[in-house]
Formats: sequence, structure tokens, C-alpha cells
Amino acid sequence: MNTRRNPKLLSLAISAIVAGIPLGATAQNSNQRQVEEVIVTGQLESRSNLETSLTVSSLSQDELLQTAPRSVGEVFRTIPGVRTESSSGEGNLNLSIRGVPVASGGAKYVQLLEDGMPVLQFGDIIVGNADIFLKADSTLNRVEVLKGGSAAALASNSPAGVINFISKTGEEEGGSIAQTIGLDYDISRTDFEFGSPISDTLRFHVGGFYRTGKGERETQFTSAEGGQIKFNITKDFENGYARLYFKHLDDRTPAYLPMPVAVSGSNGSATVDDIPGFDITSASNISKDLLTIQTVNGRRSSIADGYHAKSDAVGVDFSFELEDDWTLNLKARSAKNSGSFTGAFSASIFDMSGGGFDPSSISSAPALMGATQLGSLDGHIYSDAELRNLNGNGLVQNIRTFDNDLSDLSNSTLDMNLTKNFDNFRITGGVYRATQHIDVEWYWQTYIQDVSDDASLLDAYDADGNKLTEGGLVSHGAPDWGYCCTRDTDLDYTIDAYYVAGDWDVNEKVRIDLVVRSDSGEGTGYYSFAPSTAVNGGTDVDGDGAIQNVEQDAAVFDPRSNRTISYDWNYTSFSLGANYLLNETLSLYTRLSKGGRANADRLGDGGFFQNGTAVSGSVVNEIRSLEFGSKFETADLGGSAAIFYVETDDVNSEGTNGSGDAAVVRDYESLGLELEGYYTRGIFNLRGNLTWTDAEIVDSNNPDLVGNTPRRQADFTYALVPSVELDKASVGLTIIGTTDAPAQDSNEFMMPGYTYVNLFADYQLADNLSVELAVNNLFDEVGITESEEGNIEGANYIRARSIAGTSSTVTLRYKF
Repeated sequence: MNTRRNPKLLSLAISAIVAGIPLGATAQNSNQRQVEEVIVTGQLESRSNLETSLTVSSLSQDELLQTAPRSVGEVFRTIPGVRTESSSGEGNLNLSIRGVPVASGGAKYVQLLEDGMPVLQFGDIIVGNADIFLKADSTLNRVEVLKGGSAAALASNSPAGVINFISKTGEEEGGSIAQTIGLDYDISRTDFEFGSPISDTLRFHVGGFYRTGKGERETQFTSAEGGQIKFNITKDFENGYARLYFKHLDDRTPAYLPMPVAVSGSNGSATVDDIPGFDITSASNISKDLLTIQTVNGRRSSIADGYHAKSDAVGVDFSFELEDDWTLNLKARSAKNSGSFTGAFSASIFDMSGGGFDPSSISSAPALMGATQLGSLDGHIYSDAELRNLNGNGLVQNIRTFDNDLSDLSNSTLDMNLTKNFDNFRITGGVYRATQHIDVEWYWQTYIQDVSDDASLLDAYDADGNKLTEGGLVSHGAPDWGYCCTRDTDLDYTIDAYYVAGDWDVNEKVRIDLVVRSDSGEGTGYYSFAPSTAVNGGTDVDGDGAIQNVEQDAAVFDPRSNRTISYDWNYTSFSLGANYLLNETLSLYTRLSKGGRANADRLGDGGFFQNGTAVSGSVVNEIRSLEFGSKFETADLGGSAAIFYVETDDVNSEGTNGSGDAAVVRDYESLGLELEGYYTRGIFNLRGNLTWTDAEIVDSNNPDLVGNTPRRQADFTYALVPSVELDKASVGLTIIGTTDAPAQDSNEFMMPGYTYVNLFADYQLADNLSVELAVNNLFDEVGITESEEGNIEGANYIRARSIAGTSSTVTLRYKF
């Protein structure tokens, strides 16, 4: 079995905008020569990769197995130009492409697609990121990533790129079943899939997964449980096809948020490490004591909810060639999405090892007034000596629970276009119509928690031994963030787009293509805030007839605080590309693009609404890009090189960081070089990539930041995948790394660069039966992907997220 990466730069199927070819038609046998592979989607006519000016990287399912991904975010780790911060578990992914900043959570300028249609219309919905509702399993045929300006006019809200998860569609009879178990952590997962032609013109595919366990950062309870099932059926006609597909997803996984990390050294030369009693690559802030959370409005939740994704999606896909060289394409998808996002965030860390600690300093909440002692939940009050060495580190933390109901993130999408073919020219016109609902409730609680591998809550007591807190709870709100964040967001969006695309074969060597797209939209709804009730004496949250200490300042929704909003937008995008075929193995290309992105719920979080409408200039952000590249392909050696320049305008918000200044307005520029290649000789395969990025903040509402590098942007990122394939076995490594990167836009603390190694191996036990080993982060490397602190001078601890440590699985797979 040849599992060498196929860097064929396939064009991405982007809502079937300019192509009428079935997605399944792009599937190729990985043993075929590179020069034989043809681009059949994302353009007006099927072409080889050397004849196009699109920049796309593709990963087959076998190649995905080599990288041992534990989440959708980790799928992208070996794709050049893609910046993925996959330390948060199976959700809340921070993602961007080619120097475009990760200005806030999510994937603001990138669209995540499933079979060519958006998972969500906006990739950075606060606590409702698209990757929560996207799962990779054995029904997946491949992942394709369209990078840079060519995405700007091919989809809405995707000026930096689109990433498409493409399903199998049953062209050939066959399937597989696989059972995976964790060797050093608790996970059990079953994957299955089967597809087959039913007749010469009818075929289907069905599959999915189910898993249960405690996650790679093992918790004290089952924190990962659920799965999905997918089904599609395709009817082929002489002049096209019709496809119906369905997905049911109900899955929950733990949410990993920033937590305590030991730090030493200086801003420019720092070392990060474990804390005694707390392993930052395997532990988390997720405590069994938070399995039952009492909130306001008679609601209960649980830390076990984590990222809970529920989705029922149904879609259709039609493509037909008509008379007189016309082609009609139509895609439609409707998804009912809901769930939750529940995690524990380290808001502040307190060192008690010096003795004489004042528990009232943990929070400004009224419940801690007069607090002089701390104790366990079973009533044991700690002595000063016990606090000094609590869990071997003497640390406690102010924990803020991200406790959010994703009540309704449903959406619908319709994309229809018509193509006319001439002798050497093709033109497409289309219409796109979409809706997105954003109904999210935010609940926040403040707790006292220790710092240990088995996280536990603590109670506070006064000098007479009277308990002041309730099961570690300090407040039904976020008093140390000015009670900023308990609220209800209920918004409805509509998006309309019209586009026209054309490509022209100037001669046998030169091709020019152009896409122009006009987007417009409207957002309506309200924000309902929950102010503190401290001025009114508090609220009886638990209904026992008395106002307890922790209820004195409970943040409760008040309909009188509803803020109705209504705003609209429009913008035009374009992408112009040209390709020159030097010979059968080498081509040059260039592309100039401008794309837009409309802002959604983050405008309210950042205070960009006045008198019910959005502030001028805050709604639409633009990206302008220019790229030059070359592609070289032979059977055994090939690759690509691209130079890119990108300008990004960004309006964003960080309303949950406690800074009191949520609005973020930035202009960025980035220049970079992206290299990707493969080499095969006998049993040896090698593929890899390197991306250099020089990014700068060129304008800001904080003038002190101008000239700095955007936060978390490294100069170099790289991946190398060597492998050896024998008669019955294969083995290889995935080596992934990054250089130092600034933690914040202030460019003080530089997060240390790191390199980590994954191991993969498989052995054929019998015909169609194999055993597979996957080891993620083989050497248990620490790698900080983000830090709340931008300056570590004088600090011993910061709040950050590291990549997960070593985790190993073994899989028994049978193909039939």
C-alpha cells in the first residue's frame, strides 16, 4: 500500500460554484503518477494541476492516518501555510492561513466545508466555532485546502481560504470496520463504513463512528462519548447525477482552556514547564467537583458537557449537462445545530507557598468578604503549613466556567449556477442564498480550585470557621470581569451572493481565469445582558427562600436590558489568475485577489453597536492578496513554491478577557514563502513543507502596537513525513515544528518554539486485516500554543495551553 502524500494541488469543491463534476470523480489511486492527475472541481473545465493557478493541498484518508490526528484541528498540522492551534481538544480551534492573523477565537477568514457546503456561515461565532460540528471518520475520502486569494470570490466569508471535508460516495463496493483502543489513555472507538453500486446507475455510502473514554488529558470521569452516522445515495444519469445525503451527529468531548504553566527566564528567552503535582501535557482544569453546576434561571449544567455537538443535516447535490454545451449545478443543505461549550478557565493564579495567604484576594465577590481560611469540600480547614505545600505547589486559582448553551446554530445554504462552454472560453453565473441563526446563552460562575492532576474545588471560611462559599462556588457571575459576560444572544442572518466566473485558454500554454462575486446580507436580533443583582440584595438562585453568600451578586437576565440590533452590508470580491505551462512537468502562475468577510455576533461583544445599528466601518473586513508560484511534478519527485503578500483589515473583539476594552481594530500586512514537496525512491517516501511568514501590524486602535508582529505568528513552521513501506508493513514519522512566536501583540513574551514527533506503523496480519499503531507526541514535548500573559517578567506562572502529551492507540482494521 502506497500512502505517500499526494501534493497534487487539486482544486477544491467550493459549493460547486464553478464546476459541475461529481466530487467523487476527483478520487485517484495513490499509486497513479502525479502528472496524470486532473483537477476537476473549482473551475470550469477539468484540467491537470499544472494548468491551473489555484493553490490547493490535499490529504487522502491514508495520509490522515499517518499524522495520527486526535481532532479536526490536528488534521491540518502538515498542510503548508495553515496555522492551526489545536491544543483545545475537539473544538474552539484557532485557525488561519498565510499570515492572516488569528485576531480572536475561531477561523474568521476561513470557511470549513463539508461536501462543498459551509458547516456554519461564520467561522468565529463566539463559543460556537464550526469545528465543533465537524468530525473526521472513515467515511472521509479526503480533505482539500484551498489557500489564498483564489478562495476570495468562490465562497462567502472566506477571503483567506476554504477547507473541504469530502465524503466517500460508493463508486466501488467495499467497506471497513475498525476498533481503536488507547494504550496509555482511556479511549475506545469503533469506525465503520460501507459503500456499493446498487445498479449501474445507483450507488450509496453509509458509515460513522462511536466512541467513549476520558480523552487524551484524562479526566476523573467519562468526558468523551458519542458519535455520528452519515449516509448518501447517488443516481447517475447519462448527462449528470443527483445525490441526497444526511448526517446525524451527537457527540461530546472535553473542552481544554488555558491553565497554569510554570515559566522561567526572560521575555525573549523563556522556559515553560510542568508544575509540581500538575503535568501540563496531560492534566487539565476539568474537575469532577463540577459535574453538577447550579446556575441562575433554574438551570443546571455540567463540566462533562464540554463541547457537546448535536447536528442533523440533510442536503442535495445535482449536476447535469444540458444541450448546447450548458451545465446546471445545484447544491442545497439544511442543518439543525445545537449543543454546549462548557470548560474551566484559569482567570488568575495565587501562590500560597510563602505563607500568610489572604483568601479574600482570590475574588472581589461579596461572598469572600471576611474570608481568612481555605478548606476542602469535605469540611477540612487547611492550616497555613498545609496551604504552603498544597499538592506540592502551594497554588490555588480563580476558576471561571465557560458555561454556554448553543441553543440554536442552525443554518441553510443554496448554491445554484449555470455554465456555458465555448471553444476556448467558459463562463459561469450563479446565485448563493444562506441563513444562519445564532442563539447562544452565556452563563458564568466563579470558583476556587487547586492546581493538581486531579483538580479539586476548595471552600473559603471566615475566622470562626463559618463556610462562606458553596461547593467551591464564589459567585453566580464574573465579578472580577465587571459582570461582563452573562447574556443571551439571539441573532438571525441572511446572506445573498451573485457571482460570475470565466476562464480563457489563450493558447496551449496560457490560461486566464476571473471570478467576481457580490455579497450582501442582513443581521437582526437582540442581546440580553444579565447585570449583577448586588444592588438589590442578590437573588435566591437555588430557591431555598434565603439569599446565600454566593447569591449576593448573582448575574440574572433582565429583559429590560435587551438591546435590539439591525444592520446590513454589501461588498464585492474578485480573483484574477493566470497560468503558464512551461512544459509537461513545470508551470508558473500568479493571482491577484480581494475578498471580504462580514462580522456577526462579535460586533456586540466588542461594543460596535450604537443606537441599534453597527458603527460605520465595523461590519465588512477585507483581505487583499497577491501570489506568485511554480509547480513541478514527475512520478517520483515534485512540489510547489509560492510567494504571497496579504493585507488584512480586522475589526474584532475580546469581550471575555477581563481587560475592560473589548474592541480590537487592526490592519495587518504579511509577506511569505510556502514550499511543499515529495520524493519517492523504492520503499522510501518523503514529503514535507516549510512556510516562512513576515507579518506586521501596520495600523491599530492601540498605536503602541504598530510595527509589531501579530500575536502567535511564528516566522517559520514546518512538517516532515518520512516513511518506509515494506511488503506487509509500513512505518513512518511525522515531524512538526514552529519557531518562537509572540504571545500577544505587545511582542514582549516570546513563546518558545518547539518540535514534536508522531509515530505511525501498520502490519498486515492477513488479507484485508491490519493492525495499526499511532503515537502522538512521541517524546512528550511541551509546546505552548497560546498564553494569556504577554509579559512574564517577575512571574513564576502563566495561564497558557500546551499541545497534549504522549498518547498512543492501537487499531484493528478489517477491509471488505
